[in-house]
Amino acid sequence: MCKVLVVDLDGTLTLGRNTYELSAEALLALRRARDAGLWVILATANGLDFAITIARYLGIRDVIAENGCIVRVGGVEHHLCSGDMSSVDRAVLSTGVVEPSPQNKCRKYDLAYVPKTTDAVERVKNVVGGDYVVESSGYAIHVRPAGVDKGTAVVWICEKFAVSCDRVAVVGDSDVDVGMLKVGWGIAVGNATPAAKAVSKLVVESPSGLGFREAVELVLSGEACR
Repeated sequence: MCKVLVVDLDGTLTLGRNTYELSAEALLALRRARDAGLWVILATANGLDFAITIARYLGIRDVIAENGCIVRVGGVEHHLCSGDMSSVDRAVLSTGVVEPSPQNKCRKYDLAYVPKTTDAVERVKNVVGGDYVVESSGYAIHVRPAGVDKGTAVVWICEKFAVSCDRVAVVGDSDVDVGMLKVGWGIAVGNATPAAKAVSKLVVESPSGLGFREAVELVLSGEACR
């Protein structure tokens, strides 16, 4: 049986992959998971301040923010990434193919950008080099130090709190969720990216928030973490 539920936000708890509006069905499923005794953790590409704020309204205490670079558990921050990203930010903006996310003022390691061209990801990759990961969440392009993703954060939590990762259900929808879908019992929502579906143990039929509701039903029925 699953002991932990790690859930992405954008595209997973929302009505779709192109909106920020939360799904009522997903919120009810989230409450069911909490009431059933699961340790629920929000894992998001968003900055820590935003993650803490939205988690509070979702009834979640612990978060993985900045695509795994920062973990906040029990009110204590743990930074899994390091380094100054200011020079990287200048290099990315010099390409002229992206606009910075307003959240970057509050981000430390995982910087977010809105693409202005269809080749923005490749252009940004060329300018930052192999020491940094460049990938799209469907909402933004993210740039962070290589070697850390949401999966890194899940493994850190498993080791820190002596929880087997095969008892951690993970629900996500995008390429930035691939790392955590691989290390936990991955469940992809129906409209997830091909990469997310490929590494997941289960793929539900319904999209986004409705898919998350299906995922919670599988978790609570014992179909996950077997």
